[in-house]
Amino acid sequence: MDVLSNEKYLIARAKESTDPYKAKAWIIAAKTLFPNDFGVQFEAYEIEKNANNFEEAAKCLSYIVMTFHGAHQTPTSLLNEISLMTNALRIPEGCTTPEQEFYVKMFQYISYEVQHQILLLTAAHSNNNLDHCRLILLLLKRFPQAISTHAPRLLETLIQNVAIPSFKEMLFNEAIPLVYNRAPELAPKHVHRLMAVCFEYYLNQMLSDTEDRARTSADCWKKIFEILDFCGKMLKWEPFVLYKKSYSKDVYWQKIIHIYKLDPFQSTESKQILFCATIVFVLALQDYIGYSKLRSKDGITDTDVILVEALKDMPPEVKRRAHEGAVLEIPHILVNAPVSPDAPNCLLACQSCWQLLHSNDVMKADFAQLILCIPQLSGWVQKFLIDLYVCAGQHEETATLLQASTGNTAMSLLEKSVRQFALTLVQGPPTVHLFEQMGTVLKHLPHAPPGGHYLENVSLAQTARVLMLMPLTKRAILHYLVQTLIVLLKPKLIEMECSSSLLGNMLVLSQLNWPHESTTVEIIFELIKTRRQFTYLHFTSYVIQAEIIEEFMHLWTHSPDVKLELAMPQQSLATGARRIGTRGADKGVKEDFKLIIRQQVARSNDDIDELLLQFLQQQHVALAQNVFDK
Repeated sequence: MDVLSNEKYLIARAKESTDPYKAKAWIIAAKTLFPNDFGVQFEAYEIEKNANNFEEAAKCLSYIVMTFHGAHQTPTSLLNEISLMTNALRIPEGCTTPEQEFYVKMFQYISYEVQHQILLLTAAHSNNNLDHCRLILLLLKRFPQAISTHAPRLLETLIQNVAIPSFKEMLFNEAIPLVYNRAPELAPKHVHRLMAVCFEYYLNQMLSDTEDRARTSADCWKKIFEILDFCGKMLKWEPFVLYKKSYSKDVYWQKIIHIYKLDPFQSTESKQILFCATIVFVLALQDYIGYSKLRSKDGITDTDVILVEALKDMPPEVKRRAHEGAVLEIPHILVNAPVSPDAPNCLLACQSCWQLLHSNDVMKADFAQLILCIPQLSGWVQKFLIDLYVCAGQHEETATLLQASTGNTAMSLLEKSVRQFALTLVQGPPTVHLFEQMGTVLKHLPHAPPGGHYLENVSLAQTARVLMLMPLTKRAILHYLVQTLIVLLKPKLIEMECSSSLLGNMLVLSQLNWPHESTTVEIIFELIKTRRQFTYLHFTSYVIQAEIIEEFMHLWTHSPDVKLELAMPQQSLATGARRIGTRGADKGVKEDFKLIIRQQVARSNDDIDELLLQFLQQQHVALAQNVFDK
């Protein structure tokens, strides 16, 4: 009988023996005679396994692995057995079958060296990348000291397949947390790709709908900054600032400048500058436009906020001359409630990062690639660019972007109409087109968020450019339109020939946000006294401010030489009936005047916002005539 027959003979005697002790004796004899025969050694392992002997089975399998793993071709039966073991190791505790539980317990009796070799052997013979990654993860979890050796290949594989959900989940939920504190050596191109993938993943997670948006946002930003730190360690970058919600955006920007100056070539192609500036840009952009700074909760309605020029108490021509030559100037930005006072700082940080990221063609292209992979950012970036051009006084660019926003669901018709109106207002002397745009704003205004506050410092005396962040609430927009008309009409008060219609309309407009325009009202009454007559037949429809009504009463009482006509003929009188006035032959004039005053005083608690809205809608032609009359 040849050697092979001898081996098979001993194995056969062991298998056919019904006495486990005799079977073991046969196999011990076989192992002694043929220590390098796989069949003998594997049968010895099978006997211990069938006897449920964890420790002895572990010894047999360890010997087989260390003796035969380097063979030209690893035996299939060994690979199958190892596969069963590694599958059992991946199953959560308490969910294993009795057979799988045996493998788990046996594995505990195998030395670290052999465990390591088993996992490597399984990974090397896995049929697909996903199984390979799972096995390497299992290996690294049990042997953290192997991270420097095996983590680079694992990360590369996961990054290359990140478009597949199972690979993406493994990368973010298992691989990165496992290697975070022991950063492996990875080729720069793979680190850059890892940073880009993580940035996209956490931003998409942040921008998706969630019940606790604020907490999700803070958690995602923390992870993004941690990944930046992790990648920086692999590339030996200058450490950046870790995320802290209370930090001013200037803290991050100053660190970017510090890193930029450390580069001996001050290269704007630096990947560190690219990622740091992009992250800070989006962080500031979110605060400026996204969730906290410019989207203020008003009940259940979010409120958009836009950047517009503050109005100036000066003729339009003077205003235009003051604006020229200030294209690159960073003007002061006023904040109106409920916008965060930090919003202008966020805009400044966005602007600084944007300029740095566009200072080089390579950087510009890389930045665009990072941003374009996150579609939700497109609306934010468009709004930012419009405000950036407004800030720089670049009206043609602003108009182009507004035109391009047609059909963009990120910008409401109300927002677009107000932006168009504000842009036309600063582009030159008022035209009929300005009043057409005011009509468009009024058409969309009833759909604006209700409530809100009047604007603070909506019109200013200084000549320097000042901008303001204006919430698109019904009250704020109405105030902006009314104050625009006041600014346009006020210079005409110095003209001796200005009409009573202009004076009356100015009185109506001055009622909003009283007593902001009380000085203007004083000027109007001085003009009335000087002219000794005043006719405004819309008085009973639109004048309800108690102090203005009181001033008319005082004028009627103490200035008998001033003729006032404040109402249309009473409907109860004949067609040729006289108008209500303070002077005339009609004995009922005084009583009629008192009746008018009492009626208007009774209306003093009417909703002034709705009254002014009605006034603008019904008297827009007369207001336009007031503006254009010479």
